[in-house]
Amino acid sequence: MAKWYEGNALAEKLATKSVCIELAHLAARQCQEVLLTYGEEALADLEKGKWTDALQRVIETNIITSGLVGGFGGQYLCVAGAHSIHNGMTSITQAHHLLHGEKVAYGILVQLVLEGKFSEIKQLLPIYRVLKLPMTLLDIGLTVEHKAELQ
Repeated sequence: MAKWYEGNALAEKLATKSVCIELAHLAARQCQEVLLTYGEEALADLEKGKWTDALQRVIETNIITSGLVGGFGGQYLCVAGAHSIHNGMTSITQAHHLLHGEKVAYGILVQLVLEGKFSEIKQLLPIYRVLKLPMTLLDIGLTVEHKAELQ
């Protein structure tokens, strides 16, 4: 998911895009679309031990399509807000129970708030609930009383 949200935040700021950047941007969009369309079904299929088209699409997207974003986009569609939030969380003990992707998922929400893209947050929240991704500070293990960690 971060391939789209971080990549788009960076790509939309570029005055001109090379063909490689345009391909990376398209691949990033494809990552988002596949995960939103098939993510919930793929997770359910995985939990049942069933190999399905949805599961294959999600796996291929996570490996192949996301690799295209980095391969074609390089530094231009790389780290933006979501991974920066993740990086900050690595030093917070309360967040150590979270996987990389869970921290980045929370970072996507923070990035979208910073960008003022609240309609995109509304689009993501239902799938975050189903996938049990962190959506609040409490989900991370923090409260407003953890001022030092939040700083």
